[in-house]
Amino acid sequence: MRAITHPSRAEEEGDLGQSYERLEFLGDAVLSLVVAERLMERNPEAREGRLTRSRASLVNRDALARCARQIGLDAFVRLGRGAEKQGARASDAVLADVFEAVLGAIHTDGGFDAARAFLDDQLGDRLAEAAHAVADAKTRLNEALQRDGVTCAEYRTVAELGAGEFTEFHVDVVVEGRTVGAGVARSKKEAEQLAAEVALRTLGVE
Repeated sequence: MRAITHPSRAEEEGDLGQSYERLEFLGDAVLSLVVAERLMERNPEAREGRLTRSRASLVNRDALARCARQIGLDAFVRLGRGAEKQGARASDAVLADVFEAVLGAIHTDGGFDAARAFLDDQLGDRLAEAAHAVADAKTRLNEALQRDGVTCAEYRTVAELGAGEFTEFHVDVVVEGRTVGAGVARSKKEAEQLAAEVALRTLGVE
């Protein structure tokens, strides 16, 4: 009950401690952790910046409000009379808060595994899409080039420095004879992805 009780309703009932705010705080932390964990699992070579942007696309207010509506939470939110009249039941901000509070309640009652299973179910498709966007800068670059009628990019390893596990690969990505991006990493695959990310920015694709 507390997970769906808006502060306005708790105030009317004389106990602000029974609103969803504390569970929302917990749910927000669990949400960020689970999404970060899933993105890292699916993209072991992705860098922090792109992981952070992908996580933000999944945990923003609009995305969470959509999830809340999909499972019907909007019908169950307990609002105060004033908040109800003001249309809070349709508010993305309120619904996003309630979704996080419900997640917090699931974690409190069932632990982290239960919360993770709930999020996998609710965010599964969008998480997969975000993970693909993180991992596959090369594919997105080639798709953009093909839309413009350009042949696929060419990746050139211009240097291999060091040895063994300390080898550092320097890779350029070349489009129609022009170097449009460069990446440096401990694996050739990651260096190519980093070079593709730079190329996407250079070409104004993202």
